[in-house]
Order: sequence, then C-alpha cells, then structure tokens
Amino acid sequence: MSVFEILLVWPDQLVVENFALGTLERSACLLRLGRLQESEVCLLAFISANSPEPFEALALLGFLRLLQGSLLLASEVLKKLERIDSDSWQYRWLLANLLIQRGKLDELVKQPHAFWREVSQYQHLANTYVAFALIRRDFSLAENLLKQFPVPFNLEALRLQAGLLSGRGQAAAAFQLLRPALARAPLDRQLHVQVFDLVIAARIANQIVPTAREVVSRHGEHPDVLNNVTAVKLFQRQPGYGRRSALILQTWASVGRAKPGCPNQICSYEQCGQVNWLEYLHPIIRANPLADPILSGNIACHLASLESSWYAEHMQLFVNSLLALPEQKQYASAQPLIKPLNRGSQNKSKTIAWVTGDLQPHPVSRFLQHFLEASHDHRLHKHILVSTMDNGTESIVPIFQAMPGVDVVEVSHLRGKDCVSAIRSLQADLAVDLSGWTGGNFSRGFLARYAQVQVNYLGYFASSGLPTMDYWLGDKELFPEPMNEWHTEKIWRLDRPFLAWQPPNDLPEGSAELTPAPSGDICFGSFNHTRKLSDRTLRLWGRILNDLPGSTLVLKASANEDQPTQLILRRRMMRNGLDPECVTWLGFTGTCEEHLQQYRHIDIALDPIPNGGCTTTCEALWMGVPVITLEGKHYVSRMSTAVLRAAGLDNWVCSSEDDYYQLCVNAASQLLSLRSTRHQWRNLIQASKLGDASNHMKALEAAFSLMINEQVLVN
Repeated sequence: MSVFEILLVWPDQLVVENFALGTLERSACLLRLGRLQESEVCLLAFISANSPEPFEALALLGFLRLLQGSLLLASEVLKKLERIDSDSWQYRWLLANLLIQRGKLDELVKQPHAFWREVSQYQHLANTYVAFALIRRDFSLAENLLKQFPVPFNLEALRLQAGLLSGRGQAAAAFQLLRPALARAPLDRQLHVQVFDLVIAARIANQIVPTAREVVSRHGEHPDVLNNVTAVKLFQRQPGYGRRSALILQTWASVGRAKPGCPNQICSYEQCGQVNWLEYLHPIIRANPLADPILSGNIACHLASLESSWYAEHMQLFVNSLLALPEQKQYASAQPLIKPLNRGSQNKSKTIAWVTGDLQPHPVSRFLQHFLEASHDHRLHKHILVSTMDNGTESIVPIFQAMPGVDVVEVSHLRGKDCVSAIRSLQADLAVDLSGWTGGNFSRGFLARYAQVQVNYLGYFASSGLPTMDYWLGDKELFPEPMNEWHTEKIWRLDRPFLAWQPPNDLPEGSAELTPAPSGDICFGSFNHTRKLSDRTLRLWGRILNDLPGSTLVLKASANEDQPTQLILRRRMMRNGLDPECVTWLGFTGTCEEHLQQYRHIDIALDPIPNGGCTTTCEALWMGVPVITLEGKHYVSRMSTAVLRAAGLDNWVCSSEDDYYQLCVNAASQLLSLRSTRHQWRNLIQASKLGDASNHMKALEAAFSLMINEQVLVN
C-alpha cells in the first residue's frame, strides 16, 4: 500500500505497529490516525536524513501542514515540490487545498482545465475537485462526481456527501450521515468540526451540547472549534463563557491561525450587558460593511437596541453597499417578476406572505399563533407563512400547517436568487418582514422585492433601512407625534394596539395558572435578557433598592452555571451603585411552563432602559405581576409603554426616571394590597384591546388592504 493510499483508509482499519519504525508508511499512518505531532517528528527526521529531499515525504509534510493550519509553512513546502515536479498530481492537489484554505478561489478558477486532469485516477485530487465545486455551490457537478466514487465511501467521500446534503439545505440528514463516522475516526479534527457545524446548522437541540462536549474533549480549545463553542455557550445562556472562547479565538486570529468570528464575539459581549462599546467598533469594520454582511446586520440590530445615533449612518452605508453588488442586481431581476397590483375593491381577498426565520418557540411565532388562531373563522385574506430558516427539532411548522386557511412554505434550503424566486412565485400582494436584521433573516430578498407592497412589522424594533420597504407598521404609542426616530419607510399607525395577547390553550401561557405572591419584603424583578441590563438601568435600580431597605431584585439573566456572566454583572452593579447582595439569581429553565412559574418570586417587574420588554411585559401581567416602564423616544424603548397602555395601565408608564423611582416607592408602600390582587392583571388584559387577537387580525387585514390600494393609486 502506497503512502497516499494509506491516507484514504478508515482510521479504525489501521494499526501503526504494522509499519516499520521510521518509514514513510508509518508517518502516513500516524497522520491518518490524527496523531499529527508524532507524524511530524517522523517526517522531519526522514527528510533531514535523505538528500535530496524525497518528493513523497515533502508531499506528506505539505498535507500535514495544511491539516495543522500552518499555511505559511505549507506554502514553503509547496515551493520545494514545485521545483521538483510542478506537473505531478500531488503538487496540484496540495496547491488546490492551499488556495481553498486561503480563500483564493479566483486563482483556482483561473487554472487551466488540465489542472484537474486525472481526477478519475487519483482519489485525493477528485476529493478536492468536489470540495471546490461545493464551495462554488455547483451542486450538480459535485453530485455527478460523487456518483463516480468507489462504494462504500471512504471518510473524505462521506464528508463530501454530507457537504452536498448540507449545501442543499439538508443539514439534519447530513448530520445523521456523518455522526456515526466519529467512532471510526475519533481523532480526525476536520470530521469533528464538520459534525459540530452540522448539528448547529440543523438545530438538533438535544445533540448540540453533547457534540460540543465531545469535540472540546477531543481537541480542546482549537481555533477551528472556538467559534462554534461561542455559539453553543450563547445557546446555553452562558455568555460569559462564550465571551472567553471568543477572546481566545481573537488571540489565534492575531497570529493568523483562525478567522476572528466577530458576530459571535459581539453577541457574547452584548449578552453580558456590555453593549455601549458597540458604538466604538473599529472604523474599518464600520467602513467596509460587505467584508462580513452577517456582522453588519448584527451590528445594525445592536445599534438599534441602544438607540444609537450611529444607526442611520450604518444602515445607509450598508444598504447602499448591498445595492451595488452584482448578485443583488441578480436578485432584483429574478424570475418570476413581481405580481402586479390589481385595481379592485378594498374588501377583495388578497394574498399575504409572512416572511420569518422564527417558526420555533420564539415571541414572533407565539404572537402570530395568537392572531391566526383567534381569527380562524373570519379572515378576509389568504395567509402564507414563509420559513427562511430550518429550525430543526425546534420547528413549530406543524402547528401552523394544521391551521385552516394558512399555508406554510419552506425556503430554508434555498439561497440567494433561488430564494427570491421561490417567494416571488407565491404571487403575494403584500409581504410582511417579521425578522428585520435579526437572526435567520433574508433582508436582501426584501431589498430585491418579494411583492409590490412590503411591510416591516413586529419582529424588529427599528427601521429596516431598506428603500424597498414601503411601510413600518405600529400604533400611536410606538410612533408618537411628532415621529422623530430615523426611518426609511412610511409610518402606518393602527387605530388599536400594535399586537394582541390572547394565548390559545395549546400554548403553555394559555393554560398557565396564576402564581402566588412571594413573602417577606418587596421583590422587584426582571426576566428580560441580560443584554438589556444597561448601566443606566443598573443605576436606577440601585437607587430604588438602596432607598427601600430589605427589598430584593430577582434576575433571570443567564444559566446558573455561567459564573463569568454573574461576575461581570456583579462588577457592573457595584460600579453603578447596586449592591449585588440584594440580587437573587434564578436559573435558566428548560421549559416555558417552568419559566412562567418563576413569576412567583416577583411582586413588581421593572422594565430595563432603553431596550425594554414586550413579550416579557405581556407574560408578567398574565402571571399576575405589574410592570413599571419608562416611556422612551424610540420604538425599542416604547414597547412596554404600548403594551401597558393597551391594557389600560397608563399609570404604570413613567415619563422620567424620578417618576419611575417614585412609582416603585409608592407600590412598595401598598405591598399587601398588591399581593392580594394578582388576579386583576390578567383580567385587565382579557377585558382590553390587548387581549382581543381576533380584532387585531381584523385591523391588520384592513390595514393591508388599504396599503395595497394606496400603492395601486401611487403606481
């Protein structure tokens, strides 16, 4: 067996002792088993003992350097191989892999056709050719090549088959195909990284953490796995640990051994409540938004949550840069063309496409379920839910599929122009963006237009910044007169609250019983995400607790296991005058039912500033806990204001921090009365406009009809 044939054998079929000590075969065997350091020692000793340097040994060393991620050293080896035999398949194979790892695909595209000759003869070269096709998203070519591979597949071919499935949007199937291979190649880091990528992409919730533990136990804090480790820690509500892994990755990136993974790093800081620094990102990041479009969308979301003055400038630069891209112009010209608007009666049935990546246990999908179920027997329009993200085992698509008069279309397996075409083929009169720049969005599709009328609603707390987004839908509380917040859409105010809270019985909140009140001194609390705990919020809460002896603050901000996040928060609290010893930390719960029952620990919920609650405000009232909020100046700081006033609770909305403080003091003086009337808050919701989801859908449909007719007149 040649040394290169050894590199294609399944590791569990190799026994290193079968090869004589010091031979190239033994080096190749060690390399294949994932024992890279031992292989390196053998190879370097063999090469130094032979003159001239043997070609096969150099080729093995070049492959080893690529596996190590040592691209500079790999390049030096390639130069030696080029001088010996630049026409050999081994040299072309390694050069192609080096160019792929460096991201220099243009150089690989420019290679003559002869560069890929002999792919049918040499499996290594064929593997790299398929990998190149997958990177270029030429799935037909990759599939045709894989059909010519020997069966059963070796490890590399199996990984390529999984890559093909994943590229076609079948991440779960790819994970199931590849997962068993870990037992046969337990030290193969590339295999572990790919499996780790797949389980996250497929959102197989019960496998994500076990896979992460297995990968880290095998490969430690290797740069190839750290970005995913950060994502998993954020998934586990452990942003402190996530921040740590993101910073280690930055250290690796500083010496050229990894890509920095900025989106996850930013999220790790933001979820620790350290958000103010986001306004001061390095100018190079802000000035070149297309260097990482996902990062730029991420930054947009965070700047909006801060009410940052940088938001408008960032969005204008980002959107203008997207519009200049050739592929964005291809999206805009995608077939079929957008359905023209029909002149007709305002009451005529229309087709509404709701586009979202959040058909999972998420506030947007929960609200949407309220609206649709309450109006199932009298909706005017046809409603289509368009899912842009595969939510794996967390998907709640079947719930919506079972609703009468509601269609669900999955486009999560499509990319770019194909995704735009699929949504346009629905021939919707109006498309609603429920994601904005949050995770799972395809805002670039809205920039290319899915429908003649497009609406920004519910899932995002700022203007989309898109010139093709026609309306931003809310109410008079979210959009006060005069409307001073920056926006690119036309403002549309409903004549009722912008949402409704009427949970059906099959949702946990629909059947949740009221929780009893806590005992002892007054218990303030907030179940809002840690990212909303700004310094301004902590200062105000510290002032309240300091002036109410015996009072406590109950936070459900992160997992109990995440000591780093609690340490960060404790330090920030002390700097802002809030005694951490007055804080009770609740653990992150596994189910919604357990989460709702934790309201038994709170008398009054405090809304953070400026990024207030919405779903958490509805939940608190529903579970018998009133909410105190400060009326802000932007959508993001007025959501609780809109919810409370929709429930008729205007006197719990404050106009200044002093009013907020005084309301807390006054409520504490009436603690016994407050605790004996917890049932009234749910009753108030049910009797108010906030609790009428059927009326809300009626108002939405009427607004959609008017928007469509308005655009008919304009066009």
